[in-house]
Amino acid sequence: MNDTSQLGPYLVSSAYLRERLQPQPGDLLYLHLSDLRLAMQRVATNEAVRVLDFGCGGSPYRSLFPQAQYLRADIAGTPELDLVIPTDTPDLRLAAPDQSFDLVLSSQVLEHVPSSEAYLRECRRLLRPGGRLVLTTHGIYEDHGCPADYLRWTDSGLTRAVGAAGFKVDEIWKMTTGPRASLFLLEQFFPRMSARSRFGFCFWPLRQALDRYRAWWHRGCDAALGGHRFVIENSAEHKLYIGVGCVARAG
Repeated sequence: MNDTSQLGPYLVSSAYLRERLQPQPGDLLYLHLSDLRLAMQRVATNEAVRVLDFGCGGSPYRSLFPQAQYLRADIAGTPELDLVIPTDTPDLRLAAPDQSFDLVLSSQVLEHVPSSEAYLRECRRLLRPGGRLVLTTHGIYEDHGCPADYLRWTDSGLTRAVGAAGFKVDEIWKMTTGPRASLFLLEQFFPRMSARSRFGFCFWPLRQALDRYRAWWHRGCDAALGGHRFVIENSAEHKLYIGVGCVARAG
């Protein structure tokens, strides 16, 4: 979505928030968003921590931290912010003291910032020693401006970038991998095929069946490809992945 005037309302819409917090078979992005939701559940806590949702959008995962002091930061125009990310300075420095948070949550943000190095340095500045950075971003995904889209990541590249900012990486995650990733990409491609082309005509029956039985298709993928949803162990065996993430600690 490149229209910044519509971006704020879209990110706080009930449909957007429900698809991320409570993804359902049949949702167009279910195969990936349900896997991302599994990852977020891993860091959910009832502890009274101080959390910064850095690039919050509509903060779809806020309810996973029910006892937290939860602050929201994003660019101007996003509703109900606690902190505004500056767009007129390259360092992305927020109006918050050093070491003032226990956890920084960065969900699908890193690909959208002009300088990932500056963003990660600011995450490090804001975290107390031993505080956690929980970060997810994209491995393979289509261009999706929000309002812009700059980068894609491998697990090695993300580990190096986060480490260079002063963090120790505890876990690397891969989400929606291997055959599940391939099916997700195919599912995104189908709606754009024209039945008037020879290629589109050949796949038209499959597209029609997918549109009609999408929820059934998703449940089958969950049952058959459960080992390709959220991967930590043996992640090197998973070469294709839609999402990548990490949990890292400030030194």
